Amino acid sequence: MSSDRPTGTSRIPAQAARGARARLVRVATLTAGATIGLGVLSMPIAAAGGTGGVGPAALAADEVAAPTVTLASATVRAGGDVGFTVTGFPASAKLSVKLDDGALLQAFTTDADGGFSGAVTVPADTVAGGGHWLRFLSPGTSVKSEALTVTAATTPTPTPTPTPTPTPAPSPTKPAEPAAPAVRLTGTKVAAGGRLTFALSGFAQGQNVTVKLDDDAILAQWTGAVKADGTFTGTVTVPSGTGAGAHWLRFLAPNPSTSLKADFTVTSAGSGGSSGSGGSGGSAGSAGGSTGGGGSAGGSGSTGGSGSGGSGSATNGSGSTGSTGSTGSTGSTGSTGSGSGGTTGATGASATITAGSSVAAGGKVSFRVTGFPAGQQLTVKLDDSEIIGQWSGGIGADGSFSGSVTVPPGATKGAHWLRFLAPNPSTSLRADFTVTTGAEPAADASGSASGGSAAGGSSSAAPVPEATGDPASASNAAGATAEITASEVQPGGTLHFRVSEFPASQTVTIKLDDDAILGQWKADASGAYEGDVEIPADVTAGAHWLRFLAPNPSTTLKVDFTVIEPAADGAAAVSSSSSAEGSDDSGAALRTAASVSSPDDGVSWSTIAWAAAAAAVGGAAGAAGATTFVLRRRTPETPPAV
Repeated sequence: MSSDRPTGTSRIPAQAARGARARLVRVATLTAGATIGLGVLSMPIAAAGGTGGVGPAALAADEVAAPTVTLASATVRAGGDVGFTVTGFPASAKLSVKLDDGALLQAFTTDADGGFSGAVTVPADTVAGGGHWLRFLSPGTSVKSEALTVTAATTPTPTPTPTPTPTPAPSPTKPAEPAAPAVRLTGTKVAAGGRLTFALSGFAQGQNVTVKLDDDAILAQWTGAVKADGTFTGTVTVPSGTGAGAHWLRFLAPNPSTSLKADFTVTSAGSGGSSGSGGSGGSAGSAGGSTGGGGSAGGSGSTGGSGSGGSGSATNGSGSTGSTGSTGSTGSTGSTGSGSGGTTGATGASATITAGSSVAAGGKVSFRVTGFPAGQQLTVKLDDSEIIGQWSGGIGADGSFSGSVTVPPGATKGAHWLRFLAPNPSTSLRADFTVTTGAEPAADASGSASGGSAAGGSSSAAPVPEATGDPASASNAAGATAEITASEVQPGGTLHFRVSEFPASQTVTIKLDDDAILGQWKADASGAYEGDVEIPADVTAGAHWLRFLAPNPSTTLKVDFTVIEPAADGAAAVSSSSSAEGSDDSGAALRTAASVSSPDDGVSWSTIAWAAAAAAVGGAAGAAGATTFVLRRRTPETPPAV
């Protein structure tokens, strides 16, 4: 072919054609290298020039940057985040990140320059070690990061969440704390024989209350006395023999054990009894003086003026028989006066017959007592023998009680008396009256009335036989012992007892069947005491017991005994004792069980009454026949109450 071809059709020289093909190859090679992540490929490029000479040449406008991945850290904790930066990736394309070419961690979108910075979270269950990596993928692009080390996950110490302080719910209203036990006296100064009123508070409902003087003698006791509101009010009488000066009352209650002390002052000591005076009254001078209970003889009563006999009352110190009042100086013979009789004891207690001071057998006698132990049982006996009235807890809070008793239809005509008895403290007073119509007194073989009272009126009951049976006793671990010398006794009989190793110098109380107080005595310094206690005449036959009690420390012992029926023939256990002259039975001493004893001489009322009757009826012979007595009763400090 010639080179002189027409110029309208240009032919590309072969050399130039080959150069164009070379450039196409280089561009394809660069694109392939970027796609497979091999970087930019370079090779000698033949320069187009002249006759086909080839020389090295560098890419300029045709060069493309390779995709890159940079990790913020080569180490990450399992469950932690790792930051990264990518460049050279397709612009505005989806960028996926995988761990170890496995699970997709997260997807992003590159910016207009094909770059992006972010972070992905390494799964918490990734195995710790250095053989891990991240794979970054975009359309037509895949880049593997440098090696990534995963460390073991650590359990972070959780920040304690502060527990919100709950708003306290309104608590239910608590019952008010019980008030502490307290005692208040209405006054702190009193004369001996006077009365003190007290008010307790803060005690337990139904508690028994005991009041002692100077932690010694029991002045009063109340059973189940405390009210529902824990209060109790009462009155006690300060014994007339209490010395002037500072003293105290002790208030005791059990369940729960409570002990309170209240101080007071005795302004003046008590004095003995004064003589009784007669009032105005009937036309014949009558015996004005009355017999006082439980003490020495009172003064003689005198009749009222202008010769009229009076119904005198006697005041005595804890007296025994008062002397007979004298007759009116100008009185003429006539009927007996109708005034009322009565007595006043050393503690201020009094007993008065308000109606029926002259009454027929079978009639009623009305009375009133004052100054007796508040809340205690009142017992009324006829002639210190038969119980004709009894009121349990009948004495009022002010120590008074009014009532009436019926004189037995078989009462003998003549002078009689009522005996008023109460325990805690033991109180015994007598008030005289006259039976105007009744049985005639019995006469003995000599034709003289026998068995009469001190005034020659009523017959006395036959002596109760002595107690029989085996001894009985009880003791405790501390060595305290209580015993009775015989365990069988008739109603109205006497039991002889002994206590030993009881609380030293403390008051020993004896109760019948844990109920009625029979007596109180003070043990000696060794805790011993020996005496007698009378069983009430109205006690039923059968099994009974004596309860021996003492405080400080609390001591209680129970001794059983049996009350037996009296013999069918009514025989009494009477023993005779020859006189120094060897007289016969008419001069023998009677051995009798004492009932209520006088604290001064230890002789029982029944013994005194019988002796006086013998002297009054039998004159000198009667007195001679009653001169010798065998007294077996130990004297208690206070007469035992029935």
